[in-house]
Amino acid sequence: MPPVPVFNIGKISLFDPLKFASDPLRYLHQGFETCGSTYKLRLFREFVISRDPAFFRHILQQNNRNFKKGSSSKMLYPVLGNGLVTSDGDFWLRQRRLVQPAFHRERLQELFLAMGTLTSRFLDEMEIFRGKNSIDIDASMMGITADIALKTLFGNMTNEDKAKIYQQVSRTQRYLVTRVRRPYRIPLMALNGENRQFRTDLRYFNKLVFDFIQDRRISGEKPNDLLQLLLDSTDEETGEQMNDQQIRDEAITMFAAGHETSATGLSWLLWELARQPAIVEKLRKEAEIFQDVPSFEQLMAMPYSRQVVEEGLRLYPPAWTMTREAVSDTEIEGYRLGKGTSIFLSVFELHRNPDLWNNPLTFDPENFSPENVRNRPKFNYLPFGAGPRICIGQQFALMEMQLILAALVKRFTFENDPSHPVGMLPQIVLKSTSGIKLFVK
Repeated sequence: MPPVPVFNIGKISLFDPLKFASDPLRYLHQGFETCGSTYKLRLFREFVISRDPAFFRHILQQNNRNFKKGSSSKMLYPVLGNGLVTSDGDFWLRQRRLVQPAFHRERLQELFLAMGTLTSRFLDEMEIFRGKNSIDIDASMMGITADIALKTLFGNMTNEDKAKIYQQVSRTQRYLVTRVRRPYRIPLMALNGENRQFRTDLRYFNKLVFDFIQDRRISGEKPNDLLQLLLDSTDEETGEQMNDQQIRDEAITMFAAGHETSATGLSWLLWELARQPAIVEKLRKEAEIFQDVPSFEQLMAMPYSRQVVEEGLRLYPPAWTMTREAVSDTEIEGYRLGKGTSIFLSVFELHRNPDLWNNPLTFDPENFSPENVRNRPKFNYLPFGAGPRICIGQQFALMEMQLILAALVKRFTFENDPSHPVGMLPQIVLKSTSGIKLFVK
């Protein structure tokens, strides 16, 4: 049985972690170009890295019980607690059963009304940027998706609290990514105030959510939002409900894992469409069926905008990677992996793998025509994961992205700002290096 090929970033391996942290996507791609679709890389510890769909199928579906969440997911625990993203085993399965009803089709149709109202208001707010200087579209997308997430989760929230949450989520992500990619900075973070700022942010966020939970329990009101569904969810086998800590963990997980991924995907999509006038024209033609924002039924009758969203998630997957750890010795595609092996599944490279896609770097919504979807193996495209742990909010995110995209493209034209270079910055999600600036016309 052959060993997993080893990729060395530089001649002196001591510096490999620093080089990798400076440009992860570049060095991941170099490894695949050098070694093929699976290789081994040593940073602060050893990883097996793959873009082979057979690896994804084996780990995420066929033998998912033999793998647990990777150690990098532990960095999210202080923020997400024991929510669906971080938990494992029987506890995860119980929580999944309790949360699943929040995303049934009937519930999504109800939440869609709030989505449409907020999107319509957002379009009016965007008018102030028309014909002016370029704007950071990522900040705008973060604003609308966070508004939707907070409204569908908690109902009403003050603008002051919203502004603080936006700021804290961004700061917290930078903090967590630094601890994982640059562990040599951890002692400095204890001295320069970053640790203290993180704890302050977390205390504020926790108090805000626990206050919402307590106010809802005391009021006896039962509005139609996700918080109420979490409060009412009952385990059919045991009759148990979630306590306040579990509700807090799932609510923050829904917010943190939901709104930023949708916002990031939309930002990359609008940046790409600014270079694709023919595709934009087709989107506008399809959007003739609605006036301001589409209804749920109209959205379901707009397949091309859905194809455009899916193609955006292929080229720019917000959840650009997944990590797992083998809980026992295993064999995948002829490679023997020992217990404890850390496995890095590159969704970004899977979606751009030239062995799987024709012209993989070309933005082409026809990749998601009904015929191409039928003929494509399932594990070639995984923006939301696969298997039992597939993203529970997949349909919510797709519906939200399609709604916002269709409404924006119908009303505005976006042009890239040539004075503002755009690069990719893979953090917890696939961000841009310094924002994405677009002119609104």
